[in-house]
Amino acid sequence: MFMLMMREKFMCVIGVSIFLVYGSLCHEGDASADVSSSTNNQATVILSAAQHCPTDLSSFQPRMEKALQFIQSSTFRDTMRASLHASIPEALAQADGLARQMVFLRQEIARQDQERAHAEQAARDGLMDPSQPLKPCRVGDERAYCYAVDQYLVSTAANLANHAFVEALECYQREGVR
Repeated sequence: MFMLMMREKFMCVIGVSIFLVYGSLCHEGDASADVSSSTNNQATVILSAAQHCPTDLSSFQPRMEKALQFIQSSTFRDTMRASLHASIPEALAQADGLARQMVFLRQEIARQDQERAHAEQAARDGLMDPSQPLKPCRVGDERAYCYAVDQYLVSTAANLANHAFVEALECYQREGVR
């Protein structure tokens, strides 16, 4: 049961990665001429903004590697690494509104902050001395403390990417992308 809960939490955490790698989180297909014209104009604005804004999150690679180093799930680590190199302009071109994506990411940041705080408390409850720093477990160690620490680390890494992505989207918004 606990592994199922962890898998569900993992799928929620990778929302930003899914957006970056595959496009919109809220995409609705519409092939009308007005939408096509608007899409072409938006693509031009995105390309122009990309000259002043980050085109991916690869500059966060060193910080992300530090955040990922003790996370047990290789799938999560690989997904987060891929999301750092995904094209922000391409994802924005497929998105259904920059403002909607920013709202989603801010909600996700708040949710991950709650997850992180809960996981930290659960992990500290498993320590003899709760003031001790949290330490990652060895691979294969399946104690409740280890799951809690892993969730704490996953939430930390997810929000590193979420914050970086929001900053990038704010840049695109300042440059006129809607």
